[in-house]
Amino acid sequence: MEKLLLLIVEAAVELAPRETWSHPAVKSYAAKRGKRPGEVLLDKSYHYAAMKGLPKSHKRGRPDIAHFTLLEALGSPLNRHGLLQVYLHTQDGHIIYINPETRLPRVYERFKGLLEKLYREPAVEADGKTLLKLESKSLRQLLEELKPDVIILFSEKGERLGLKALAETLKTYRRPVAMVGGFPHGDFEEDTRKLADLEVSLYPEPLEAWTIVSRILCAAEWSMID
Repeated sequence: MEKLLLLIVEAAVELAPRETWSHPAVKSYAAKRGKRPGEVLLDKSYHYAAMKGLPKSHKRGRPDIAHFTLLEALGSPLNRHGLLQVYLHTQDGHIIYINPETRLPRVYERFKGLLEKLYREPAVEADGKTLLKLESKSLRQLLEELKPDVIILFSEKGERLGLKALAETLKTYRRPVAMVGGFPHGDFEEDTRKLADLEVSLYPEPLEAWTIVSRILCAAEWSMID
C-alpha cells in the first residue's frame, strides 16, 4: 500500500441555509459573531430550533464530528509518516482537501471560524503551501480523480472484519480509499453506497466517526509501518 486515502463523507458541515436566515436563533448567533446569517456554519448546538423544518435535519449541523475526526487522522503516526491523505466531503456538495501538514485548531469555535473563512476564500495558505482548499465537486468526481484500486465503505451493515483482517485486506491494495460517514444519525445515501467496492463493518453497532477512523488508522499502520 502506497498511501491510504481517507474520505469523511456526507459530513454534517455547511453554511446556514437560506431558509434559516430569518430565524431568531441564527440571526442572534450570527450577530454575536459579527457575521451575516449566511456566513456562519450550521450548528445544532445553537440552531436546533431553526433546523426543525430542514430536510434530513437528523444528518445536519454537526461540524464537531468533522473536527474530532480530522484531529484524530492528522495526529496519527500514519499521517506523520506521509502515508495518509484526508478529504472532507460535505452534504452541501463540496470537497475540502486537507494538506497532511495542516495543524487544525484544537478549539472547536476556532475550527468553525476556519471553515467559515474557507467558504469565503476557497483556499487557506501559509508559507507558500495550500493547507485547506474547498471545491464544488461531487464525491464521484473526487473518486475519479483519485483513481483508487478499491473503495471501502465502513458501515455497521457491511461484512464484519476484525482489525487484523482489515490490515491484511488493506495490504493487498496500492491506493485504497476508506469512506467513513461524518454525520450523526441515519444512513448513507444510496448514491454514496453505490460507489463502494466493499462494505465493511468493524463493530455490529454504530460507532462515532472518530472511533472508526482510529481503528482504520491502526490497521493501516500495522500494514505499512510496523
